[in-house]
Amino acid sequence: MKQCKRLIGLGVLAAFILIPLASSDAQTIRYPGDTDETVKRRAGWIKAAREEKTLEWWGILRPNLAKSVIAEFNKVYPFIRVNFWRGNGEEIATKIEAEHAAGRINLDIALGGEPYNYPRWRKMGMMEPFADIIPGKDKLDPRMYGKFGDWVIPGNNGVTPQYNTDMVSPAEAPKSWEDLLDPKWKGKLGMTRDVKAWTTIAVGEGGWGIERTEQFLKKLARQNIIWGRGHTAATTLLIAGEFSIMVEGYVYHILQFKEKGAPVEWAKVDPVVVTGPSFTLQKKAPHPNTARLFLEWLLSPPGLIAYDKITYYGAASPGSGTRISKALQGLNLVYRTEDIQMKVLELGLIERFSKILGIQ
Repeated sequence: MKQCKRLIGLGVLAAFILIPLASSDAQTIRYPGDTDETVKRRAGWIKAAREEKTLEWWGILRPNLAKSVIAEFNKVYPFIRVNFWRGNGEEIATKIEAEHAAGRINLDIALGGEPYNYPRWRKMGMMEPFADIIPGKDKLDPRMYGKFGDWVIPGNNGVTPQYNTDMVSPAEAPKSWEDLLDPKWKGKLGMTRDVKAWTTIAVGEGGWGIERTEQFLKKLARQNIIWGRGHTAATTLLIAGEFSIMVEGYVYHILQFKEKGAPVEWAKVDPVVVTGPSFTLQKKAPHPNTARLFLEWLLSPPGLIAYDKITYYGAASPGSGTRISKALQGLNLVYRTEDIQMKVLELGLIERFSKILGIQ
C-alpha cells in the first residue's frame, strides 16, 4: 500500500510538472517569479539548446537515480540528450582538472568535485556563476548557493542522532546532543569515522564554536563508541540492533527506512548539521545553454520536489517544500558551506577531531 501511494504521488508530481511545462515553447514554460525578461532569456537558451542537443553531466548520484532525474527533465525538454558519468567527489575533481590542463573541456555541469577546490578553480577561471538563474531564489537559504553564486546545493543531508525504537523509547531518546553523553548510553552508541558533522558544528554559523565542540567530543570518546564503516552501513546496523543509537546519521535515511517499516526514528536536536554536494557550471562548457536549462529546471520549485522524490536528497531550506525541509522546520540549521570547509582545512580540524575520537 505504501509503495502504491508513493507511485501515485510520483504520478501527481509528473502531472504538476507537465501541465505548465508540457511543451518546449518558452512561452508555456513558467516558473514562480518569472518576468518578461526571464521568459525571453529562456527562449534564447532554448533556441541555442536545440543546436547543442546534448548535456554532459558528471556526478556522484547512483546511475539509476540520475537516470530518473534526467527522465523528469526530458518531460520538459525532450530534445536534450543528457549523458551522465558517475564518480566520487575526488574522482570528479581530478577529471575536471585534467580536462582543463589539457585545454579540452568535455563536461558542462558537475555534482560533486570537493568545495575545497573551488577557490583555486575560481582563480583559474574554471567556474561560471549561475545562481541568479534560480527560480524563486529568494525562498532559498543563501547558504545553499554561496556568496559567489557559482555553486548551488540541490539537496541536503540533515545530520542528527537516531535511535532504534525497539530498543529506545521516545521518552528515553536524546533530546539534545549532550544527552548522548549520559552514562546509560556507554557501549550503546554507533558512529561513523566521518568527522564533517563535528567540524561543521565547530565553525559553522549557528554552531558551537571549537572549544565547546572539543569538550563534547572528548566526553563522547569515553562512551565506548561502536564504529560503522559509513552512514548507510551504520544505519543498517542500527536497524539490526547492533547498537541503540546512531550518533550522527542522515535524516533522509530514516525517512526512507521508516517507509519500509523499519524501527527507527531521528532525534529533533538543535542545531542540525546540514551537508550536501553542490552543482557547478564549467566556464567553458561545450553546451552552456542546455546546462542552464537543466540547472534552471532542477533548482526551480518543481525541479527540487522531483529531485527530492527521486533521490531523497531534498533541499533543507525552509519553504522549499521537500520532505526534509518539512521535517527540519523550526530547527536551527548549520550548513557545511565552502567557507566552512576552507576554515576547517586551515585550522586542521579534521585531524584534530579525529585524534580526539581515536579515529585512525
